[in-house]
Amino acid sequence: MVPLLLLVSSVVGLISYTNAASASFVVPCHAADEKCLLDNLERGIKIFSNGIPELGVEKLDPLHFKEVDSSSPSLKFILRDLTVTGLQSCKPLKLKRDLSKSTIVIKLECPVKLDGEYELDGQVLVLKVGGNGKIHVFLKKLVIEVTLDMVKKQKNGEEYMKVKKFTHTYELTEKSELVFEGLFQKNKVLSEAANDLIKNSPNEIVNEIGGKMFEVVITEVVKNINNMFSHVPHNQLALD
Repeated sequence: MVPLLLLVSSVVGLISYTNAASASFVVPCHAADEKCLLDNLERGIKIFSNGIPELGVEKLDPLHFKEVDSSSPSLKFILRDLTVTGLQSCKPLKLKRDLSKSTIVIKLECPVKLDGEYELDGQVLVLKVGGNGKIHVFLKKLVIEVTLDMVKKQKNGEEYMKVKKFTHTYELTEKSELVFEGLFQKNKVLSEAANDLIKNSPNEIVNEIGGKMFEVVITEVVKNINNMFSHVPHNQLALD
């Protein structure tokens, strides 16, 4: 879910195009100048998450997903009509370019909210759970780090950057809020047991069942980063 801003920010920190309306916040940086990169990232998060239509960047806060299947062998977990908000409030922690490895590493701390509908059936931690209804998630401090593997491509005599793949890690550094409405609607005892588990161990539950949610958010951001990269030659994105 993220996950989203992580990637967005990386792009912002590298851009130095002159014709885009939102380029005024950018100060071109060398890869070794991490303070310059981080300053650009801080200025650029809100601009990028609001979208840059002329560069193919869609609005990223809020994000909407029709369906996300986060199931595992022991759990059926489907999310529908999911809305993710909070990305433009992310705090930049690190933006680093490694020219020798052709990577960009972004680290952010984000307050992320997710709201939608869920279908749940199987085992979560030590408890058998089941139900469907509305889901509400508030990740108060989601610290996420994304590594982008970059490649360069030739087009019309110009060199362009592209994210070939990404990897990510995350950590919840404060207790999250997690609500599943409608768990075991016909069994009060099971409903209370499940809700107690969720109330007492929200971070553990997110860690166990939330991986796909982070992945789809980051994937959406990477898509928009590549949309932008396809419009702007490499020599307008970085000083080295």
